Amino acid sequence: MELQLACRVAQGPRASSDDRALLLGRILDRESCSGQADTPLIAAVCDGCGGYAGGGIAAETVLSVLSRTPPETLTEPGKLAEALEAARRAVDEKSREEPRFSQMCTTVAGCVFLEDRTLIFHAGDSRVYRYDGTSLARMTVDHSAVQSMVDAGRISAEDGRSSPQRNVITRCIGMDCPPPEIYLSHSPILPGETFLLCSDGFWDCVPDGELKELLRQSGSPAEQVERLVEYALRAGSDDNVTVCLCACRGGARPAAEAPFVLD
Repeated sequence: MELQLACRVAQGPRASSDDRALLLGRILDRESCSGQADTPLIAAVCDGCGGYAGGGIAAETVLSVLSRTPPETLTEPGKLAEALEAARRAVDEKSREEPRFSQMCTTVAGCVFLEDRTLIFHAGDSRVYRYDGTSLARMTVDHSAVQSMVDAGRISAEDGRSSPQRNVITRCIGMDCPPPEIYLSHSPILPGETFLLCSDGFWDCVPDGELKELLRQSGSPAEQVERLVEYALRAGSDDNVTVCLCACRGGARPAAEAPFVLD
């Protein structure tokens, strides 16, 4: 199955960038790329934790390991877990080599697209969304202090956007955190569907309703990525902004014909 792909990593107003993305076998840092490729395919976004030295290095390290992993070998959650564990070990090794990077860590959110299934993985508050041409669904649940408060009913999701703890994550790669979560979809990416991977610098400024309307507008994945990133920057994002789109050509099927179920 052929996918149309595009990604942009924008530095935004920050003095440096800790965001990185993996697409078409390339690690992107403050740049864009687009193209097409057949499944199997891996795409991922990392946001190095800016509160600790070496966040960008941690992000680069994780994606470097994943880029060297043939996607056709990641056919089951266990195989993907092994690759992510290798990425964690690589981050830990670098942190031991350089004392000033002893607490470096990064979020990750990504997808492995196979012919008959989709594997979704994440740690932290980078996200994966699915848009089927009509509806938008968030496929990941943030590992963050705000999400924990929302889940407990202490605050609303809208209040979480202005919470002083909105940048506190509870899981990452590095710092002895639990491993990333992995979800398995029993259906592949289907005609008319788009998966969007992004860092919090994007979604924090683009509510779901606005995101759905932006995705509804016509254009190639490259044009859509530019539109999405520029929207977040104009909306006042104070962070690096990364957006990655993976789209399957064709018309969307009615949802009832292709239920999307995650394990």
